[in-house]
Amino acid sequence: MTMLRNALIGVLALFGMLATPAQAEWRRAETQHFIAFGDMSESDLRTRLQRLEKFDAMMRQLFNVEDTVKVHLFLLPSMSDVQDYANDPNVGGFYNASAQLAYAVMPQKISFYVKGFTPESILLHEYTHHMLLGGLEVYVPGWATEGLAEMFSTARYDSDGGITIGAPNPARSISVLGGSRWSAERLLRSDKDPASGDERIELYSRGWVMAHYLWLSGERPGQYSKFIGRLNETGDPVESAKEVFGDLDKLDRELNAYLRRKGFPSARFSERQLDAPTEVDMRKATPGEAAILHYRMISLLGVNKETAPKLAADARPVGARYPNDPFVQRAMAEIEYDAASVGEGGDYALADAAADRALAADPDNVMAMAYKGRIAAQRALASDEPTGYWDEARRWFLKANKLEPNNPLPFVLFYDSFIAENGEATEGAIGGLYRAIKLMPQDLSLRARAAVELIKSDNITKAREVLAPAAFNPHVNPDNPMRDLIDQIDEGKSPTELEGWIEENKFDLRYNDFVGNKVSEELAEKEKEKKEGES
Repeated sequence: MTMLRNALIGVLALFGMLATPAQAEWRRAETQHFIAFGDMSESDLRTRLQRLEKFDAMMRQLFNVEDTVKVHLFLLPSMSDVQDYANDPNVGGFYNASAQLAYAVMPQKISFYVKGFTPESILLHEYTHHMLLGGLEVYVPGWATEGLAEMFSTARYDSDGGITIGAPNPARSISVLGGSRWSAERLLRSDKDPASGDERIELYSRGWVMAHYLWLSGERPGQYSKFIGRLNETGDPVESAKEVFGDLDKLDRELNAYLRRKGFPSARFSERQLDAPTEVDMRKATPGEAAILHYRMISLLGVNKETAPKLAADARPVGARYPNDPFVQRAMAEIEYDAASVGEGGDYALADAAADRALAADPDNVMAMAYKGRIAAQRALASDEPTGYWDEARRWFLKANKLEPNNPLPFVLFYDSFIAENGEATEGAIGGLYRAIKLMPQDLSLRARAAVELIKSDNITKAREVLAPAAFNPHVNPDNPMRDLIDQIDEGKSPTELEGWIEENKFDLRYNDFVGNKVSEELAEKEKEKKEGES
């Protein structure tokens, strides 16, 4: 499935050719909140997951996050292996979350030394984002999400089993102490007036100072929560800050004085307080899993018109070798589906056959059911008599939902089928969409879909509240349609006017599973023609 991938770091200048991934002895491990594939020793994989479960337990307590969908981890031997899959020498790892899967691809080690910069710190930074979106039903500004992610990324695992948070990140010391040193007011304005170029580091560095001071210094108790609450009422970060913090110049002076301290306050969670699960279900990957993982990860990180057909051609010999392995055939269903829907010259029949083989080996394979439904939906879009295909697609989505009622994907596909068919979803489908957001709030596209339905029901205030975390997410390009819709709302447009804007800009279709790629390509081509005309 094609997904937006978010580079965790894009500032590494490395040299040399990227190595082809070596044959590996993969292991699969599963805990209460994670499923991991690692090319590493059993003891190392077990330790990493148990540490991550402790971090997860702490975050769930702090942000009141419920158990929902497990996060998948792919732990590769080195950063060059990650870069090879990403086909990009300037990244260190990836995190992405969608209704289909929340995952991270990470290296076990980094080939150079920067104090405080480790694979674990990168993962904890991004997992903090995952937990923030999972536990909060309010808009949190970008400086706070990045500042808190920096603060939690330096979590220390103590010898007695506890965790201590609050240590500064030495890898950020230059940017924290130097840089342009944004004022508090500039930081507060940064969502609506985004940083450009090198100034973007201020979200991390000055964001860390502000978050650390408000959370751990003890100097302004309760003010962070009051500010977030007021911000969600007014939508004005600067005025909300003045109401809660008072004189912002005074706050600046306090932040600068805080930086000059010899040490920083910390907070500790004992092993007993954490009460983290320790059980790890560990096994060697099956021959089929080990053989298909390389292609599975390429598919996961995203394919396009050119790469999707090539990936399918490369993976087919593995699919032929393991016709009865449900993991292999489920992966082939996805790869072949992308070759047909994203690429050119693909064949949905090949995806359909792979999904059938996965279901023959595992009749309860929900992802195979999802692809059976997706294929039926694509056939409906291409048919002069689509009704039967739409009915077939929805039967598969409902069957998948019955088997896994806490899986967000069947809800989303069921909803998208109605929008793709005639632009209007049933009440049940809309209710399922809202349920999917509860199950995977990290999928920002779900918020876009929900905002449209809320606008249709004249609930503009709630629509903005739901959309804001996606529109102002620091990992999303500031020039994005979700922020455009926020601007339309803030201009005071009526529900009718907003619906007209949505239809004109095909806003709801951009995020639709069945037509989103084609709509995005069409809009991109129109934008290109417009710019060429202006020039």
